[in-house]
Amino acid sequence: MKKIKDLWNNNRVLVVLCTIIIICFLIMGAVVIKYFIGFNSSEYGDRLEDIESLPLKDEDRTAIENKVKENENVTEVSVHTQGKIIYIRIVFTNTSLDRAKEISATTLEVINDEYKAHYDIHYTLVQEATDTVEGYTIMGAKNIRNSSTIIWNNNTPVTKEE
Repeated sequence: MKKIKDLWNNNRVLVVLCTIIIICFLIMGAVVIKYFIGFNSSEYGDRLEDIESLPLKDEDRTAIENKVKENENVTEVSVHTQGKIIYIRIVFTNTSLDRAKEISATTLEVINDEYKAHYDIHYTLVQEATDTVEGYTIMGAKNIRNSSTIIWNNNTPVTKEE
């Protein structure tokens, strides 16, 4: 016991500084674990907490696909979800860009209002270029707050210089 008292009396400043350094390292370790490593297994964090209560059903997915396939210029439709986004990809043949936008907008009639309130909807419209038809690829989106219209990007396509 006398050795401990002598150590304390002779090295009081050093012991206090070492204690402060150890406490700082423990606090930094806790911060690193909490914020950088984390224990959450989802890449989306807690943003998807209520999404399990309203998954996109197969019959709703089929209804969206069938609504688009009613048009004879549609060759392919795919609908899938990832997180809180419904992705709809439509491939056209011999259709103007404006007509393709009109066809894709009809899907909003089929999509349930509950889905519109919980999911963002992203559209990708594609038409391959041929000798007679100019191709295009355009993307549009409908977010949760605006359930009646689709916002289309206004990017001009890249053309090859001759």
